[in-house]
Order: sequence, then structure tokens, then C-alpha cells
Amino acid sequence: MMSVLQRALPFILTLVVGIALGSVLKRADRATTPGFEATSSCKMRQRQMTLMPPPPPLPLPPSFESDALTAGEVTRTATIIHDSQPLYTRAARRNNVTGTVRLRVVLAADGTVRDIVPLTTLPDGLTEQAVEAARNIEFTPASKDGRAVSQEVTVEYKFNIY
Repeated sequence: MMSVLQRALPFILTLVVGIALGSVLKRADRATTPGFEATSSCKMRQRQMTLMPPPPPLPLPPSFESDALTAGEVTRTATIIHDSQPLYTRAARRNNVTGTVRLRVVLAADGTVRDIVPLTTLPDGLTEQAVEAARNIEFTPASKDGRAVSQEVTVEYKFNIY
């Protein structure tokens, strides 16, 4: 009996040390994995994804209208006569979404609104409501040297729950 125990003891010790080292190495691997943070619990170990910063905004597409000018390039800037307010969606009210939607808009020489590009957005359909409101802008076109020209402007719509 003693000889069996003497032969098995080194094997048992090696097995216990191996399991302990494997557990330690596994914990170290979890702690160094990028993008993950290990959190402990009484019953089990979980891995949670850490919040990463949002990706940089995509570059704006070139305007479809090549003759759109900025406010500094025109003699008389475009004048907005009527700007309708966007509607709040039910989902945005339910989720208490507030903030500002900024749009880049071309006020064309022929009196139409073109090339609406969101610069900042909000969830739950508020960006779409802002784009729809921008489509309904009534304005007098900008002019340069006595003729009507297209002007690129930035429009902001603020959404607040009162």
C-alpha cells in the first residue's frame, strides 16, 4: 500500500500544480484580452465588453450641386421665410430622447431644397423627422452679382421634451 502511495503521490502533486497553473494563466489571458474586461462573481466568471469610443464620422459626400456657394461667397444670403418644426415620434418620447439634429442643406437657386446631409443624428426617427422638416423649408434664394445662386447652409432642429 505504501509503495502505491509513494508512486502516485508525485503524479497527484503534478496534476494539482498543473491545474492551479492553468487556472492562473487562463485568468491572466482574460485580463489582457483587448476590448474585454473580466469581472468576477461568486458563482462564475463573466467577460463583459468594454465601451469603445464611437468611430470617427464618415467624410461628407460631395454636394450633388457643384454651384452651391457658402454664405461668404454670396452678395445676399438666402432668407428662410418659413421653417416647419419636426414632429416628435412616439418612440423618442417613450425613450426620453433629447438633443439636436444638424443638417447640411443646399438651398437651390430655383427655390427647392436639395442635398440634405445629416451632420449629427438622433435615434428613434428624429433624424428622419428633421430631414422631412428641412424638405419643407420656404426661402428666397441667395444672390451673387444680381442673379440667383444656390447656397449651402447648416440647419439645426432641437428636440426637447417639456
